[in-house]
Amino acid sequence: MPAPVASRSLSADTTAHPLAPAYILRAHAAPVSCLLFSQDGRFLYSGGTDGYVAMWRLRTFRPRYLWKAHEGGILGLAEFDGGVLTQGRDNLVHLYRFPLSGKGAEATAGTSIDIGAATAVPSPSHPSPGFGEPGWTLDVNAMNFCRMSVLPLRPTKCVVVDRKGKGRADPDCDLEEAEQDTHTGGGALIAVPSLTKDDYVDVFHYPSKARIHRSISKDAFIGHKTGSVMAVHLFYPPRAGSSPTNPTSATANTASTDSAAAPDLHILIGYESGHLALFRFHPNPSFELVTTADSQTYHRPRSGKMVEENEGWELVWAEKGHRDAVMSLAVDSKARFAYTVAADHFLCKYRISDLSTEEATLPRIHVESTPSPGKSGVAVRGDGKLLATAGWDGELRLYSAKTLAPLAVLSLHRLSLQAIAFAPVPPSRIHPTTAAAAHGVSSDPGTGSDTDDDEDGGGGASTSNRRRLWLATGGQETKISLWEPYPARPL
Repeated sequence: MPAPVASRSLSADTTAHPLAPAYILRAHAAPVSCLLFSQDGRFLYSGGTDGYVAMWRLRTFRPRYLWKAHEGGILGLAEFDGGVLTQGRDNLVHLYRFPLSGKGAEATAGTSIDIGAATAVPSPSHPSPGFGEPGWTLDVNAMNFCRMSVLPLRPTKCVVVDRKGKGRADPDCDLEEAEQDTHTGGGALIAVPSLTKDDYVDVFHYPSKARIHRSISKDAFIGHKTGSVMAVHLFYPPRAGSSPTNPTSATANTASTDSAAAPDLHILIGYESGHLALFRFHPNPSFELVTTADSQTYHRPRSGKMVEENEGWELVWAEKGHRDAVMSLAVDSKARFAYTVAADHFLCKYRISDLSTEEATLPRIHVESTPSPGKSGVAVRGDGKLLATAGWDGELRLYSAKTLAPLAVLSLHRLSLQAIAFAPVPPSRIHPTTAAAAHGVSSDPGTGSDTDDDEDGGGGASTSNRRRLWLATGGQETKISLWEPYPARPL
């Protein structure tokens, strides 16, 4: 059951008058290790160190589903293909789809959710029925606690194939519109640490389970030991024409990247040594461009061809911003900047791509010292303005994503924070009147029934102007706190 707490807006005097969380959610019996908001902002997924996963309704602030997903703790969650992908410490990735009763069921932004079933609140002692064997399973390497990165495949209509079978971005394609449905079905790429060695990354295809790229970063750091892979982010850069053309030259560590113009697959990898590195995939004759039944494309090894380790991948740049292992990696929605935290007291910001020759001459990394060491999580809000970190000291710290200037310290948890997530920002941003209203306290959601989820409340897709931009944190204390700092305003 939620524990409502009065909510106040942040002010310059935050230190003297700390902000309280709007709601505290309790259902897990073990520390919370992972948090994820649904793509439409109406639901929150949480995972615990005991292998349980919960899906919370943000209208009622109660768990709709809670089930045992893994024998090990939950490392990662991703909403995809009508359900949720769960990554566990048991070296498995599962896909679970939610039970449907038929009546009152609706599909929302990639998730088929039953809104007309019984209203009993599940718990670890009474988990939700209907969750038996997962619908899909992949064997992975989870020994180094690295969370998976799930990337939905690009729509075919945004890729033009040339005579050599290589793909390039279609400048006339509205990529944002074309990718609206990529989470509702089709295929995806899943990046995880290599099955054979923790220092490298493998990429698998969903749903075929084929390993299409293996041992990414092998031999990229000759003479330097990077240690285990600690964080990964697989992404496509913005489509061609969305930004000025970048410099054409590229060398490891210092050169610029043309990621803003190229359609090639990219991956950011954070290492135990404190390095963050960007790699780019260039298709060669060993790979073929295939189109799926869902009209999506990706490159895979040609039939009968055994590709080499790290084949087709090149190191674009690498930076060492931390003295200790990278613990968490966040990338803004435009794939323009990346942020990392580690076991040390540094907060690092990286420029992923260069928009001009002049920008390429500037330092790629900005390192900011923080008051306390040990951060387990970092997250950037969808509008690219607000950054948050989760500390081992239980503190939630807010920063300007642009300058890394500290904004506020939110104190509630006495034990270590392990998970942090921002709710998605609507593409249309927030209207000024809504932003002002968001500073106030809403009516008690506990009075709402479990069957009126379609009336927004937490932020339905049909009334996104009323969506509340939550920031969720969780950790050793087994509870989840929902904050609402600095509501987003129009650009």
